Formats: sequence, structure tokens, C-alpha cells
Amino acid sequence: MATRDGAATLPQVLDAYCRLAAPPDGWRLLIVDNGSKDDTAALLASYADRLPMRRLHEAVAGKNRALNRALDDVLAQPDADDALCIFTDDDATPDADWLLQWQACASAHPDHSVFGGAILPDWAAPPPAWLLPLIPTGLTYGLTSPDLADGPVFPGLVWGANMAVRRAVFAAGHRFDVGVGPNGAEYAMGSETEFTRRLAMTGHRAWFCGAARVAHHIRPHQAGIDYILRKAWRFGRGKYRQEPPGRFVELLDVPRWMWLRYLLEVAALGRAMLAGDAGRKFSHRWELAYLRGYFHEAWHGAPRRQKTVLVSSYSGELGGMELRMAQEVRYLQAAGYAGMLAVPQFDGVTGWRQRLAREQITVAEFSPPAFFEGTWRWRNLRRWRAQWFAAGRLLAFKASLVHVAFCWTTYGASLLWLAQRCRLPTVISVHNAFPAIRFTSWHARLLRQAFSNVRGIYAVSDSALAHFLEIYRPFIPPSARLAVIPNPVDIALFRPSPAVQLQARKRLQVPQQALLMGVVARLSEQKRPDMAVDMLAVLRGRFPDLYLVLAGGGPLEGALRAQVARLGLLPWVIFTGFVEHVQELMPALDMHLLMSRNEGFGIATIEAMACGVPAVATDVPGSADILRGSRGGMLIPANDLAAAAAAVGDLLADPARRTAMGRHGRAEAVARYSSVVVGKQVRAFYDGLL
Repeated sequence: MATRDGAATLPQVLDAYCRLAAPPDGWRLLIVDNGSKDDTAALLASYADRLPMRRLHEAVAGKNRALNRALDDVLAQPDADDALCIFTDDDATPDADWLLQWQACASAHPDHSVFGGAILPDWAAPPPAWLLPLIPTGLTYGLTSPDLADGPVFPGLVWGANMAVRRAVFAAGHRFDVGVGPNGAEYAMGSETEFTRRLAMTGHRAWFCGAARVAHHIRPHQAGIDYILRKAWRFGRGKYRQEPPGRFVELLDVPRWMWLRYLLEVAALGRAMLAGDAGRKFSHRWELAYLRGYFHEAWHGAPRRQKTVLVSSYSGELGGMELRMAQEVRYLQAAGYAGMLAVPQFDGVTGWRQRLAREQITVAEFSPPAFFEGTWRWRNLRRWRAQWFAAGRLLAFKASLVHVAFCWTTYGASLLWLAQRCRLPTVISVHNAFPAIRFTSWHARLLRQAFSNVRGIYAVSDSALAHFLEIYRPFIPPSARLAVIPNPVDIALFRPSPAVQLQARKRLQVPQQALLMGVVARLSEQKRPDMAVDMLAVLRGRFPDLYLVLAGGGPLEGALRAQVARLGLLPWVIFTGFVEHVQELMPALDMHLLMSRNEGFGIATIEAMACGVPAVATDVPGSADILRGSRGGMLIPANDLAAAAAAVGDLLADPARRTAMGRHGRAEAVARYSSVVVGKQVRAFYDGLL
């Protein structure tokens, strides 16, 4: 729980916690003091030896900010993913069996992630008899309806005074929106409902458990008319915040129908006043307060929720394209849009999702049936399933535009077609130089449909765009915007650093004076890491102190280890596995080598250049787009190992040339590939497309 100046209600709540029946595996209590000015700190200290309590502090006012602070503490402790995080308030008193009921409910419904419990009233003074039938007690006091039965529940009916969420949800990166909810002043309502609805959008299901009960303390002044109308006004503000833009025709920034409703409510209020009907008069005042809150937020409050771009793909692994997709979301957010990622489940996605969560980037799981990609067997059935089942899931994201990233020739076409069926505009990014393909009449018909809503296409290199146009030109609308936008590199993160070089070589256990050749790439067929091992075998006679580091994981790792052993290279080849912080490795290299058979662009190449490391790559599309004419690296033959090894050997033997190459590479990375430079290109591409 978060508490701010809660000394008046906390004693009753904490006394109830002292009487709780503990579940078999125990429990712990996290209370975040959110900048209290009363005796809250001393009060909490007095209960420290009676409860399994940890006290945290968050000085900046905001309930959601305080809860996010507590979640950081939760995730820092080892625990099972299905463990429950129970949320409550500093004026909500639980029943003695509260924790046991929560545990039983969560155990009985392992396929649900979000749970709502019963919230009953604890009136400090009896309310007027006429009041309760006239107001929505849920919105006003956070009380659950006595008619709400156990079972699946609309996520908007799960409220923060008695809510449980599995730890895995937060481990996946979800957090509370700090822009809504109590913040020590006037605020827009919708704290937990914004959160639970967002979880529902990403596939998490909610269940109501009536046996887990708390009593919400309602103070005397909260039964007054002024308080209730103010709450209606706050509800209107929160409603505006959560309303998706573009849903209704607007007049002066609010839905046109609301103006008619406002006039009707004013007229009805006048009739009630003339009739002396106090009940009807109050009901209409409540509706008008709600509408005024909505109007206020539209005109004077936070900007309307930005248009949302959903960035998605047919991903199978965490690679350069996925990293670029995340960067796309960063650029969109910087440009004032809302962006989120939606990808299938794949190895490494959980850790990636957690890392992006620190930046408030959401990664949702989305795996629509694929009928273009892979085998064509049962393609009509899969298309039917996509149309009738996956379409609703796509629409639930409430995206204004769908960005489809193509990692291979047709890998993305099914999603593009699905977006068109949902009448959503699309853009395409092309991340490889695709080989030619012939389409059947069945595919051609669907491709004409899929591309009809495409507003723009950009590729990460000239070669990638040329290959894509060669394949898809007949289907691309003449009005579609075309661009080449390279992958970016963070030049502040990737930079030359003798200190980083020294530390990295110590970690790798490589002598400081040795020559170190590195391959930062997934260990897959496309990257041909086996050729890098063969090159090391050729060069070892000329350079006995030459080492090779293979930084990456992938399906070829076992075969590569066998190859290294067979060639007698075990002491000179270092397998690092996946490296999250490549910037802590790259400066240690004397040369970066990429032996790919094809590339869309080659992010590792520009990362090496940014670090002042000579970049060497095979003369194939993608890599050639970066290094042809570059003074920061060189191209080598793609299929002639002897010639390639001779060129690499000459470079290794010439330290002055490598130094100059590194200096020029850094300058080119700053001028052409920095995040700032590429970000401007991305923003210009989207300008006018939404």
C-alpha cells in the first residue's frame, strides 16, 4: 500500500493486519510512505516488531509512483512468478482470513493473472437514506456491487483497494501509469482501471473473488454532496484520459454527442428544479459534473492520449530487427506518439521485455495465424482464423497505425493483411535484402488487399529497399511514401574507451598485447560464424597471438564448439553467449568481423565503427551499403576464404592503418548513424502519415 498522511486510519488497518491468518508460505507487507507530513512515520515504526513489514519512502507525491517504487523492491527479491502481489489502501480494513482467501482463489485459477476482491463500506457516520440509490457507489467510494458473483470479471471492475496481481505481470514489465490517480492534489481518476484495462489488452484475464474482503473507511465529509460531485468531476477527467482518440466525431475537442447530452442534462435539471424533485435534481447535477470534468480535461488538462503506433512483426528470435523495433518506439515517444511492441513468444523475449519495461515500453504477446509465412498447408484455415479471431485481438490494441517489420521475404505479410482487414493504416520497415520469389494467384490477390492500406515503406539500406521493390512493386500503392532510414547507434554509449578495453580484456582473460578479432552476431546460418573460425585457423600461423571472440548465442553454438575443438583452436576462441551490454565488449576488439551471406544492414558494424574499431564485412547487400566507400572499414570477398584471410591479415599487420580506420569510422558513425540523426529521419517519415 501507499500512504500519505494516513495516521488517522492506519491504526485500525494495521491492527487488523496483526490479526491476519498467515498463509503456509508466509507473507510480507510493503508500505510506501508517500511524503507524509503527519505522524505516519512514527506510527509505522511502532508496528515494526508486530508485522512482517518493510517501510519504503517516495517523496514525490503520487500513489502510482509509490506503488511502482514498491514493485522495484518486490522484483529485487527472488520469488515465484505466480506469487501474488496484493494491493490495498491505508483506509481498507481486511477480514482475518483475507490472505487465505486470496491464496485459495489464485490457486484455483492458475490461468488468471488479475484478481479483484470485495470492497464493503465502513461508514464513519450513516449516510443519508436518499443518497445511495442516486450515486454510483463504485465510482464514488470504490465499493464493489453486492450482486457481483465470483467468476471472470470485466477488468474495469477490479479496484485498487482490494486487488491482486501475479508477480509475473510485473516481471514482464508492466507498471502503474504515474499520470493518473491520487497525487496529493486534484487528480484524474482511473489509477487501477487504466492499469487493469491495459493488462486485458495484452491478454491477461481477470477473476472476481468475493470471499477476499476489505472494509473501506468512508469519512463523514465523503457523504456530502460537494464531495460526491467533485468525485464525478474527477471521474470525467479520468474518462477523457482513457478514451481512445478518433472514436467519435468531435466538436471543440470533445465528442459531438456529448454536447447534446450536456444540453439535455441542463434541461432535465431545470425541470427537476421546477418540480422540486431533489433526487432527480442531484442525479442530473452528477451527470453534469462528470461532463464538465471531461470537458475540463480536454481543454485544460493533460493532452489527449497520443495516437498509438503498434510495432509488430513475425519475430522468431531476439536480433537486430527486434532491437530496431524497440528503438522505433523510443523515436515515436519522443515525437509525441504512443508506441508499443507486439511480438510472438520467443527465446529471450522475457528478459528483453523486462529491460524495456524500465523505459516504460510495453511488449505485448501477439501471434496471429500465419498463412503467408512458412508452409502453405492449411493456409485457408489459418487465414479464416486470423480474420475471425486474431482481428479482434489486433483491434483491442486501439492502434492508430500498425508498423509491420519484415524480417524476410513474406514474414510480415499475414499481419499486413490482417491490419487491412481491420481497416488500420500501415507502414512497413524492411530489415533484409530479400531473394526473389514468385507468388501464386492466391497470394497475389491477398497481397493486393494487404498493401492497399500501406501509407509508407522504409528500408534500412538501399539494397534492402531495392530488393523489396523488385518483389512487391505491383502491389504497392503509388501514394506510399518510400525512404531509406539506416539503423542507429547510440554514440554516447558506443565510443572508444581505453578503460573499457582494459576491463573487457581482463574479463575475457585475453592478454593486453594480443590481437583480438570479434564477431558480435547471432550464431546462425545467415551470419556464417563457422567461416570466422576457419579464418582464425588460416591466420594463426601468421599471428600466433590472435584470438577470436564469438559474442552471441544461437543454434550453431554446439557445431561451432565441435569445429573449434577439431581444429585445435580451443585456447584461442572465446564463446561469450548473448551479450546484453555490447558496448562493454566492442572497444576491446582490434577488429570486428561479419562474415554474413546476406544482411539487411548490420548493426554490429556501425557499433564497431562508433567504438573506433575497424569494421570488416563480406561484400554482400546490407554490409556493402555501409562499408562501400567508407574509410571506417573494408569489404572482403563473401565466398573466397583465402582472399578474405589475406585482406584481414594485411589489416591486422598494420596498426597505423587500423588506428586511422577506427578514427574515420567513429566520425562516420557520428555523422550518419547517431540516434539523433536517424531519429530525425524517422520523425520525418511518420510526419503526416497518422
